[in-house]
Amino acid sequence: MSHHLEKQERQVLDTIAVVLSGVCMLHCLALPLVLTIFPILNIALLDEPTFHLIMIVFILPISLVALTIGCRQHKDPLTMILGGVGLVVLSFTAFFGHDLFGLTGERIVTSIGGLILAVAHIQNYRCCRRDDCNHDY
Repeated sequence: MSHHLEKQERQVLDTIAVVLSGVCMLHCLALPLVLTIFPILNIALLDEPTFHLIMIVFILPISLVALTIGCRQHKDPLTMILGGVGLVVLSFTAFFGHDLFGLTGERIVTSIGGLILAVAHIQNYRCCRRDDCNHDY
């Protein structure tokens, strides 16, 4: 596989992961407002724990692949730490957040985890651009 194609694929994974983190944060922060304004939507929307579990099913593998490829190449400690912390916070909150933090606390912690993970992917992308890296192994 060519250098350019592999770099594009990893960048696409980083982009998807950032978008998914943003969707999760938007859900956590905007949903209460939307449901207050349009309560009928509550019937069609997933409950918080189900939504978070579905998001983690998508976020976790995409982030793991993108960050693993980038971290193996760049060995950037900031990317590794932010990625690890973001994934742990999101995973922990998806499974235990509602019981431990309540609805509002779960939203806040999930949003923080999503932001941390998004920053890790942005840092991963920046490292790749800086190094003009090749992910051939």
